[in-house]
Amino acid sequence: MFQQGQRVVCIDDSFEPWVFDLFKSLPRKNSVYTVRSVKSGRSNPQFVVDDDANLSIGAADFDILILLEELPNPNDPHSSIEQELGFRSERFAPLQEDLEENEEVAAVGIEKEEAGNPFL
Repeated sequence: MFQQGQRVVCIDDSFEPWVFDLFKSLPRKNSVYTVRSVKSGRSNPQFVVDDDANLSIGAADFDILILLEELPNPNDPHSSIEQELGFRSERFAPLQEDLEENEEVAAVGIEKEEAGNPFL
């Protein structure tokens, strides 16, 4: 499960054509984002057109959705409550930062400081 402030990487940026009409911003595969919020919501909607050509959602799957700091979107126009359009959490993976590499860089920096200081 993701949490607010967590860094994630997009692993799936393939969207159905209708998504491009509803969302203002979409994630790109291999790009890194920050989780703004985690919420429950719906995904994979099944659209229904009535006799007057009105479009509505007939059914949808329950899902865990995330909102991203970098990608604000409008509210879901097919929802009876004000709720920003979110992304299915399985489209993302936690960002794996290489701690050993960061520790090595820090250690190299210390060695350089010590080598340049005649008082150490």
